[in-house]
Amino acid sequence: MLTAVITGPDLFSAKRQIKNAKKADAIEIRLDFLDSIDLEKITKLQKYSNKIVIFSLRKKENGGKYLQPEKKRYFDLARLFSLKPNFFDLEHDTSLEFIEKMKKLYPDVKIITSYHNFLNTPSNLNEIYENLKNPFADLYKIATYANNSIDALRVLDFLKEKQDGKLIAIPMGVSGSFARVLSKIFDNKITYAFVDKRVVAGQINIDDLTEIYNFKNINSNTEIYALLGYPVDQSISHVFHNSEFLKQNKNAVYIKINLQGHELPIFFSFINKFSFKGFSVTMPLKEKVISFVDDDKHKIGAINTIVLKDKKLIGFNLDGIAALDAIERKIKVKDKKVLLIGAGGVAKAIANEAVKRQANLIIFNRDQTRAFDLASKLQCRAYSLDKIEDVMKEGYDVIINATSAGRQEINLVPPEYLIPGTIAMDVVSKPVETVFLKHAQDRGCLIVYGMEMFINQAKRQFV
Repeated sequence: MLTAVITGPDLFSAKRQIKNAKKADAIEIRLDFLDSIDLEKITKLQKYSNKIVIFSLRKKENGGKYLQPEKKRYFDLARLFSLKPNFFDLEHDTSLEFIEKMKKLYPDVKIITSYHNFLNTPSNLNEIYENLKNPFADLYKIATYANNSIDALRVLDFLKEKQDGKLIAIPMGVSGSFARVLSKIFDNKITYAFVDKRVVAGQINIDDLTEIYNFKNINSNTEIYALLGYPVDQSISHVFHNSEFLKQNKNAVYIKINLQGHELPIFFSFINKFSFKGFSVTMPLKEKVISFVDDDKHKIGAINTIVLKDKKLIGFNLDGIAALDAIERKIKVKDKKVLLIGAGGVAKAIANEAVKRQANLIIFNRDQTRAFDLASKLQCRAYSLDKIEDVMKEGYDVIINATSAGRQEINLVPPEYLIPGTIAMDVVSKPVETVFLKHAQDRGCLIVYGMEMFINQAKRQFV
């Protein structure tokens, strides 16, 4: 049940949020966010929504804004029960005697018993779940903070194992965001989305859930594809791939997972528990994932695509092909002088493809040892980055920044030595116009955007 969280705080704002949540199955009115507990106004919201309505009134220690004493809280809760919402979400420490009384007075109001942990995701989720159970609850919610993506996967695994029709499981925090999308595969009873602003970190906008992730179409047979890297928040890969899946009428969803190198062993031990079919791999993992694949098809020292076939992980690298295809729309690189900045995963792929296409390649890197190692394998020249001015003065045809410097708005190329009419490319796709490309454009260079490379490789990944 896709549920939009309504926070108000005034009646006008709450109505606007409800109107903008037309794609939701239900609304949760966060009563503690409203400017007052006014039964007349709340009744108007119930009638205005024409949807399933959930009430919740959370204390500060449970992540809410209600600050009144306990006696006043129970008084307000009793008054609110009289409005007979479809569901009332109550914290696990709410008096069982009170819940029993409300259930007798309002038997049609379904009770959600909730547990929130804003610090971490405990290891004893099953024990917590069993302790939540009481004779009057209809659903049980466990919301825990995911300090990393592994925590989020543990919550998903717990949900997958239960699937008893009564569990709502939510990994809170940015690292848990992807699991909110995937939870529908495992019959999570309620998925919460925000309308105007997030109530907690990791919540996804309801329009993004429905329009980008095609949430309504997700089911138990949905295949999972994911971007792995850190950080991945700025990537638009989920927009592209989910749009492609929709065009192809493919029952699949693409999500982004923040993952660091030290988490890879645990992550890959989890993947067979879920319906993962493929991964895009971005910085800083392109070299680190090599040891986890069963077959590295390209063997260039970096992988940007992994597909699962017959329970085996097959690694590819499409970055080089994608980058050189984008450049060769403007100029063929054969026998052309190509300057490449960087010696990491993306640079390795581009360097291999450039040599394959018979370019005269020169590699630059701050760590000159890495540049020399890569150049020795490809039998081309290499220098430390501080020598780039001297080489640029000699002339060149193409210059490629294959580092992440553009994301930090850093330019590693001295603008005064950029040559008008030459090709300048930056592999960074966001921002679209990096500082390097702006300088290159000002100098009259022909620009190749990282977005062109991104689209080229994305189209080839999961066809």
